[in-house]
Amino acid sequence: MKVSKLLLSFVLSVSLFTQVLSAQIASTEALLGQSAVSSSKEKLVQIISREDVAKSFQELGVDSKIIEARVASMTDEEASKIAHQIDTLPAGADAGMSVLGTIVFIFLVLLVTDILGVTKVFNFTKSMRN
Repeated sequence: MKVSKLLLSFVLSVSLFTQVLSAQIASTEALLGQSAVSSSKEKLVQIISREDVAKSFQELGVDSKIIEARVASMTDEEASKIAHQIDTLPAGADAGMSVLGTIVFIFLVLLVTDILGVTKVFNFTKSMRN
């Protein structure tokens, strides 16, 4: 009885502080909006117009005006996909260090398993089971 009163008082106190919400159907146009689409293309144009990116394109022999024309001719889906890929790329990631870290991790796991006597990979370890 005491637990049910406590539970009832808790539910009532929580319900007093909740706000009333109304649900509405949202259209696809309202959710996606033209601003998001145009912002993807604008973002690509801003990236292309950066000095370091333009210099890299010049070194590759590509004219920046051609790139801007291609961005303008992209569909909205293509522009948002490329902008998303640019956003999710790791900035300044060093693949060499991640490979080195993986190798060190595997070495440590094998070393510990050798010491515990689960495996026998290294000759310089002595098993704790002996």
